[in-house]
Amino acid sequence: KQWYQRRVAITAGIDKDDIYLCDSGAQYKDGTTDVTRTLHLSEPNAKQIDRFTRVLQGHINLAMAVFPPGTKGTCIDCLARLPLWNVGLNYQHGTGHGVGSFLNVHEGPCRISGGSRMSKHEMGLQKGMILSNEPGFYEKGEFGIRIESLVEVIETDIGPDDGKYLGFRTITMAPIERKLVDVAMLTDEQLIWLNNYHAEVRDKLKKHFEEKRKKYRLRLCVDTTA
Repeated sequence: KQWYQRRVAITAGIDKDDIYLCDSGAQYKDGTTDVTRTLHLSEPNAKQIDRFTRVLQGHINLAMAVFPPGTKGTCIDCLARLPLWNVGLNYQHGTGHGVGSFLNVHEGPCRISGGSRMSKHEMGLQKGMILSNEPGFYEKGEFGIRIESLVEVIETDIGPDDGKYLGFRTITMAPIERKLVDVAMLTDEQLIWLNNYHAEVRDKLKKHFEEKRKKYRLRLCVDTTA
């Protein structure tokens, strides 16, 4: 079933000056996917670049987070929002949700959300959980931005032996639109993360595009992650 139902009366067209947000996913035998990427069909303006970069900073902040076992997602939600908060902006949805397999795409008991969405029934984050990392920004009547990848909660080598701290491993392999990124706004750590992520995407995807009939996809993959 589609999340969004098309209504002819309010359907907007897409032209070369627009931002295009694509939220997709599917059910497979080995898991469920949920991924969003935001693209620009031509040359973005300064406002679009600024907002996208802030969303990306939040996405990376959360991806790099390290936290004690049992930490609730409500305690780290602000990491993804801070770059937007710094200029008085926000988004009105949760930052992450649990993901089921052949069940619900949005599934508890874990989530990453804050404010009034906090719940006493929320479970602390544990090794092996799969969640989304999806900060966004939406300008009414203009454009929407969201960067969503799925992440796995993993154990790090930080902390005591009887309670190693946890972190995230991004498991969605899809390039992030480079023309919407203001590199000057990124910290050194954020830029390293982005470059390392794109290198991993390129290395894991290129083997699927090496046949002659897929050369264009290979070139596109390399160009968007180099």
